[in-house]
Amino acid sequence: MQSEHEALNARLARSGRAAASGERRERADRVSAIYRSVWLWHFWSGLVITPVLVVVSITGALYVFKADIEAWMKPAVYTVQPAGDRVGFEAFRHAFDSRHPDFELRFINVPDDPRRAWEGIALRRPGHGEAQTMMAYFDPWRGELTGVHPRNEGFFAVVLALHRNLMGGLPGRILVEAATCWCIVSVLAGLYLWWPRKKEKFRGVWLPRVKGSLTRLLRDWHTVPGMYLSIVTLFVLLSGLLFTQIWGLAYQGINLATGGLPSFLLDPPKSERPAEAESGRPAIDADRALALAREQFDFTRAAYSVDLPSRGSDGAYQFISDTETALIDHAVVFIDQYSGRTLLFQSEADMPWRTRFTQLFYPVHVGSIFGRTTQVLAVLSCLLLVVMALTGVWMWLRRRRPGSFGAPPAPPAGSAPRWLVRLTIGLAVFLPTVGISLLLIHFGDRLWQRRRLSRTSR
Repeated sequence: MQSEHEALNARLARSGRAAASGERRERADRVSAIYRSVWLWHFWSGLVITPVLVVVSITGALYVFKADIEAWMKPAVYTVQPAGDRVGFEAFRHAFDSRHPDFELRFINVPDDPRRAWEGIALRRPGHGEAQTMMAYFDPWRGELTGVHPRNEGFFAVVLALHRNLMGGLPGRILVEAATCWCIVSVLAGLYLWWPRKKEKFRGVWLPRVKGSLTRLLRDWHTVPGMYLSIVTLFVLLSGLLFTQIWGLAYQGINLATGGLPSFLLDPPKSERPAEAESGRPAIDADRALALAREQFDFTRAAYSVDLPSRGSDGAYQFISDTETALIDHAVVFIDQYSGRTLLFQSEADMPWRTRFTQLFYPVHVGSIFGRTTQVLAVLSCLLLVVMALTGVWMWLRRRRPGSFGAPPAPPAGSAPRWLVRLTIGLAVFLPTVGISLLLIHFGDRLWQRRRLSRTSR
């Protein structure tokens, strides 16, 4: 009896060990399937978007320091020397009108740096030829124009066009949006692949190695620096979605439908035109309007801008404080161009929280939110995207064997866990161009498979 009992215990122990071993294998297979799925996503997303990503990242890095580069390239246009008292907006208007009577100055941006020229935007007057926008620069210390050029010309006009749409119009803009969305996916996938799963060595995980094989060096410099700036990179990428064709319009549409936009954006206050104003001359000039606006909010403490109403129209002067930094108060004031009455004063606290949140997108995207520090971080993230994209392609070319594409092996069909499927669906909904891309890939693959089967059945 004792020997039978011992044999039974031995069989139970062996079956328990086999069950535990089976569970470990099943868990290992599941983890392997997840890893292979994420690696496949990281590989294909990174490989396909690399050409677009390199162009967009380099132009984005340049645009972060637009003001500094412009001042270096054309100091006579963009920089001024403070001397005495500054003249006002009307001096800018007069200097521009005397040289360009076919255009009307409609917008002036006043920088916080007194050594920087004022920037104006002018529109061609109705009946004076095709619509065109001009950029004008003004020295407020000497009261003279420093330069004028069409808005779509110049170095940074090309940089911005490449950054937004690869100079390809609407198709290019959608392509840039798709590359941005897939870059977000690739960065998230890269973080998952990097994430330490056991006690790893310090070098190669937390610090890139400088010695070893080229493959090892490429892997380290592809992974480790990007990990440290991954949060900054994701903020830069996500904030850029506001300016895209699909995600950006959907976001603003939801804000509009749910009351997330301030009323003055939807229905700007208008001036009341008295009968004597039919001559087209406003009752008060822009300098007087600024003085009245400053009774509500001191715009001159930092950078600000003013929208100049067209003479004789029902438009109003609009003063708005700089929104490129997070360390100052923001406000907007509308002044009636005839009576000088304050039509609207709205401080940042009075605006919907979603408006305040949306105002952060641009300063986050260009790195100006906390000054030079975040500008440098934004540029570093752009340059690291270039490095990671190029090193990724380099690693693929080294790993690829003759006669094969060199893509990571796909996991077995149906091996992806439900949470990964749900996460994929969530990303496809949150990033519509990712969802559209996945649908195109799915239907393209089915079409290719059908054609393949039809050929083999002949």
